Amino acid sequence: MANCGKWDDGAGRLCAWAAAAALTLAGGASGQIEKGPFKVFLEPVASGLTAPVHATHAGDGSGRLFVVDQAGTIRIIKDGVLLKKAFLDLTDEIVELHPGFDERGLLGMAFHPEYAKNGRFFVRYSKPRTHGPALDTCIAGARGCHTAVVAEYSVSEDPDVANRDGKIIFSVDEPEFNHNAGTIAFGPDGFLYISLGDGGGANDDLHRPNLPHTTIGNGQNIETPLGALLRINVDGTPPYTIPEDNPFVEKAGVDEIYAWGFRNPYRFSFDDGPGGDGRLFLGDVGQNLFEELNIVEKGGNYGWVIREGAHCFDPFNPDVPKNECNTEGLIDPIVEYTQEEGGISIIGGYVYRGERSQTLVGTYVFGDFSASFGAPGGRLYHLIEPEPNKFEIREFTISPNDRPYGRFLKGFGEGEDGEVYALGSLQLAPVGNTGVVERLVIVGDCAGGEGIQKAKCKEKRNGANVVNVRLVGGVPGEPFIVDLSSGQSAHGTIDNDGNGRVKFKDVPDGNVTATATWGCGAIDEEELVCG
Repeated sequence: MANCGKWDDGAGRLCAWAAAAALTLAGGASGQIEKGPFKVFLEPVASGLTAPVHATHAGDGSGRLFVVDQAGTIRIIKDGVLLKKAFLDLTDEIVELHPGFDERGLLGMAFHPEYAKNGRFFVRYSKPRTHGPALDTCIAGARGCHTAVVAEYSVSEDPDVANRDGKIIFSVDEPEFNHNAGTIAFGPDGFLYISLGDGGGANDDLHRPNLPHTTIGNGQNIETPLGALLRINVDGTPPYTIPEDNPFVEKAGVDEIYAWGFRNPYRFSFDDGPGGDGRLFLGDVGQNLFEELNIVEKGGNYGWVIREGAHCFDPFNPDVPKNECNTEGLIDPIVEYTQEEGGISIIGGYVYRGERSQTLVGTYVFGDFSASFGAPGGRLYHLIEPEPNKFEIREFTISPNDRPYGRFLKGFGEGEDGEVYALGSLQLAPVGNTGVVERLVIVGDCAGGEGIQKAKCKEKRNGANVVNVRLVGGVPGEPFIVDLSSGQSAHGTIDNDGNGRVKFKDVPDGNVTATATWGCGAIDEEELVCG
């Protein structure tokens, strides 16, 4: 997921990042990433996950949200509750993940368009090698040599539990741990799309001769599926067939390739909701300088390793773009930003097609992993289109008080109703239980409430303080958060009577301020004394 600019030739240390220049958009204009017109409230939906990297729906009318955790499980959020039992547990199938940082694991899932009838779905994960590493398939001594697989599974008689027996339908050896991409998704054409990175390391390994990225790099090598977006038909003869109009059918090149020239196309999605035009948005993670967002076309070459973003790339001096290169046939990103200004790893998202935030409909939502590996500093962005096919990046203002996102942004999700979710964690690596799922709600697109009716602190017999807060005048179903100045926080949803209630335990003695924030951005405060 996060990129790796100067990898240390497999010694297992984290990356050393280069400083970047000022922001440059693909159209040539330069400037800062400005705040956009939208203020967003992040409604808590689920917590206690490890590393949620993707969330999707089954399209079966159930309204369930399926959350892919990099650590190896798929969990269901049903009627607002995270079910305890995993829909599918693949922890015994995936590689052993590194506790410091890893890009392998369970990375994606996609439900068959006819899932409600046939129960078929597909997952993408990193599997241990079943054969010994060799120079032509694995860089000797490198951490993370593995096999990237797509496997098919089916649902059991219990709609909330999958059958354990799956079958691998596609696999490719990966020489290193990073640049795995990981998205799989069905397009409007009914075919399954699969994104693969360039095999890892840095510079597409052009700086290290005689290694398996070939002399032109995997990104520009149409004889490998690495560094490409693939398209297959899973409804033909098993395990799959090739769509007849794929670019390299009956030509030189891998038949599965749909588009190529990618470094680490971690997340892509189709604008296929109500009113959508089917465009394929793909974020490609850059190396030391530029992050890019593309609209992908069949047969398109998106430039890596000739270019990083819209700039000529020098694998022997990656911190400084070349003055010139052969760009014939290469497709520009629709926008780009420098890592210094916007973050180190673009996280592709979704075009919003929900109903709760009407002002956001038709807007592409995406973000960035973090400003650095050292601290959680993800960013939430969206596109504006001031002219047809001319895009600019804007940043969401996060309510309340324009606060930072404060987590490593690991992915986005889309519900059956078109609502969009941000997935993040306080941990860099896939460890711990700080992973959360939060729904994006645009401030101003709901009615809010009157505020806090009562906030009271009561001392229990054991000496512990309990604070009860009641909100009134809200709209049923709208989210709210209550924060105490003591550092505690709780969230809830307005009930059918327009009220909301939360309780805090073990509140310390002293003056306490209770601050309620409604999904619409309205804020109310109440002072109280404990002890």
